Amino acid sequence: MNILKQLPIHYTGELHNVQLINFSVEKKEIESQIPWKIHLRDYNGRALISMVNVQLKHMHPTFLPSVIQFSYRHVAFRVLIDDATYTGGRKHGIYFLRSFTDNPLIAQGGKWFTSYNLETAELIATPQFLTLKQNDRFLNYVLDEETPCITNTYQYEEVSQIDRAYSMINNTVYKTQIMREKWPIEWIHCSHFQTNFFETARLEGAFQVREKIDYKWLAAEQAR
Repeated sequence: MNILKQLPIHYTGELHNVQLINFSVEKKEIESQIPWKIHLRDYNGRALISMVNVQLKHMHPTFLPSVIQFSYRHVAFRVLIDDATYTGGRKHGIYFLRSFTDNPLIAQGGKWFTSYNLETAELIATPQFLTLKQNDRFLNYVLDEETPCITNTYQYEEVSQIDRAYSMINNTVYKTQIMREKWPIEWIHCSHFQTNFFETARLEGAFQVREKIDYKWLAAEQAR
């Protein structure tokens, strides 16, 4: 199915209720899951995962009539990578370690046409919390706007600049550009973070985006 992931398909859509839960793990725990041509960023000796929890609405492949749209909840473990080789020194990239939806049809389509590494899971989500379950694996957290949170300038800059995702297709590195006019992330207090998807996970901080975000997901192209 790798040939389908190389088709020049563009998507447009809306991002609603974006939550970014940032946690670090020991690099050795996930290195075997990263393609050999893609390199992890170093975050104080660890790897930083910026997990996104978002409601995608009015998703539309641009080669189809505009009435053909779909919506779903998307949760993804996105690990920050060192893509300076492909960006002239800047580091703005992520790799989708794993992604989840509770819609089996979306999961199947994602496996065929994207590099999200999309799987099905049970998702219980509100604006304040998320519970993700897959067999005996789980991840939970709670957000609280009333409690002051600790901020980190370095982490804010790293996460706010993410605008491209990388994947390996047929032993070649591909880049997918994420286009959006604004990305107004803001800190929010996160508590009760627990997961057994990773043994060494440590919460680093959390962001939210209050506004609806219009965005474009361009077709994958060979990274150069």
